[in-house]
Amino acid sequence: MERGIVSAGRDPATGEHRRPRLDLVRLALPRRVYTQAHMDVTAETAWAVYARRKEIRGLRMVYEPKYLRFFQARFEPL
Repeated sequence: MERGIVSAGRDPATGEHRRPRLDLVRLALPRRVYTQAHMDVTAETAWAVYARRKEIRGLRMVYEPKYLRFFQARFEPL
């Protein structure tokens, strides 16, 4: 779950993206649903993304709905 620019929305007066001090992503897992193998894959994937952090360029918003943009927005790689 993204908790940064997309969730913050736009300033109604200027139309500019609101830019919070922290641009966060939340990883939430339901309890008692996943096996240790699931957790191992999740940890390995998080580590692989961290290891490539300097290569990852980000995303550009290509579709922004009027409401609930953090659920329905569409992005493409930069």
